[in-house]
Amino acid sequence: MDQSASSTTAPPRQEGPQASGPQAEAERPREVPLLTTGEMARLSNSTLRTVRFYEEEGILRPARRTDGGHRLFERSELDRLMLVTDMRMAGLSLDDIKAILEVKKAASTGAEAAEQATRVLSARIEELKEKLAVLTRLRDDLSETSKIVSACLSCKDEKSFPHSCDSCAVMTAHPTLPRSVRVLWSVGQCGHEPQRKGSGEGEKESP
Repeated sequence: MDQSASSTTAPPRQEGPQASGPQAEAERPREVPLLTTGEMARLSNSTLRTVRFYEEEGILRPARRTDGGHRLFERSELDRLMLVTDMRMAGLSLDDIKAILEVKKAASTGAEAAEQATRVLSARIEELKEKLAVLTRLRDDLSETSKIVSACLSCKDEKSFPHSCDSCAVMTAHPTLPRSVRVLWSVGQCGHEPQRKGSGEGEKESP
């Protein structure tokens, strides 16, 4: 028998359970660690009170509790918390948020869930567009006011302040003053058309 041939023959394949060791440990799928209430609050820039509130409302769902009674959440609940937090900051009510979160659960088919989600979300999107327009207008107004008023940081004129600011060079340098400057500094005139009063004496405006 050829000795060289026998020396290169591969060993027989082992059957049965895989051997334990570092390689087997590396190949074994690792369990994703759960998040504590504190970690949920920290990662979402929220507070413990907020996380507990949403859990009491049934919005957040803990995966389990420790032996000491501490709640543990899956990572998917962190996304849920951050989405809910954004919707709350945008002005949506808890009922609106719950309706959005339950769209899929309340439907019997994918088509029904998609139809309901489209309808509900479209309504919310229109509301957000209106709020965004208001917020943008207010941001621009307040930003311009902050720039103008910053020139008053060195004001020491006790004769002009506070009743004669409308004649100050800081204010007169601007042909048109932002609304918040006119209101806060009591200067300038409103550029809107005054509301017409009723022709009859004693006529009351409708609410």
